[in-house]
Amino acid sequence: MCGRFFLARRALEIAQALGLPLGRGAESWRPRYNIAPTQDVLTVVSADGATSIEPRRWGLIPHWAKDPAIGNRMINARLETVASKPSFARPFRSARCVILADGFFEWRKEGERKTPTMLRPKLREEILGFAGLCARWKPEKGDEIQSCTIITRPAEGAAAKIHDRMPAILPRDSWADWLGADPADPKALMKALDEAPVPKLETIAITAAVNNPRNDEATILTPA
Repeated sequence: MCGRFFLARRALEIAQALGLPLGRGAESWRPRYNIAPTQDVLTVVSADGATSIEPRRWGLIPHWAKDPAIGNRMINARLETVASKPSFARPFRSARCVILADGFFEWRKEGERKTPTMLRPKLREEILGFAGLCARWKPEKGDEIQSCTIITRPAEGAAAKIHDRMPAILPRDSWADWLGADPADPKALMKALDEAPVPKLETIAITAAVNNPRNDEATILTPA
C-alpha cells in the first residue's frame, strides 16, 4: 500500500515545473514532508478541456456514500481489482487524476523491527505522478468534498526490496492520456498501468519521527 508520502515544494514551483496553472485552493499549498490519509494532496485534473493543479482530500468518498468516514479506508485502490470494485469502477472509467509527490515512505520489515524508508527519484528534480481516481461527494448539508485515492501495483525495482506494493507511477508523457475526458476501456487502462516503466528510485532509511503524522518538518527526510 501507499500510506504516507511527501511533496516538499511550494505551489508556484510545482506549477512552473509542470507548466500547468494552479486551480482554486492550490495556490495556498506549502511544502509537506509527511502527508497522511484524510489530508489534502495536490492533483492534476482535467475538465472541459482544461488541465490544472487542484487540491483533493486523500481517501476516496464514493458518490453513494452516506458517511464521509468511508474515505478513511479507501486511500488505495489495487490495480488488479480497480476496474471491478464498485467503489472504484466508475471513477476508473471517467474520473482519473494524477497525484503529485516528490517521494513516498514504506517500512522495511527486519524480523520484529520496521525501519521507515524514503523512496524518491534518483533524478531529484523529477516530480512523481501517482495514478489516481477522484470523486465528488455532496452531503445533505455543507460543502461538497472532492476526494481521491492512489492506485497501487506490485512493487518493482528498488521498491520491491522494501515492500510488496508501491504506487502506480505514470511517466510524465502519459499523463494526458490518463486524464482523458472520454470514458476509456478499463482493460486498456490497466494494461497501460501494468506496462508503465518504473522510475529509478533511491531508498534511504530515515528517522522514526515519520511514524507520527503530526511530525511534518523537513528533518523527516534526514537519513537515519
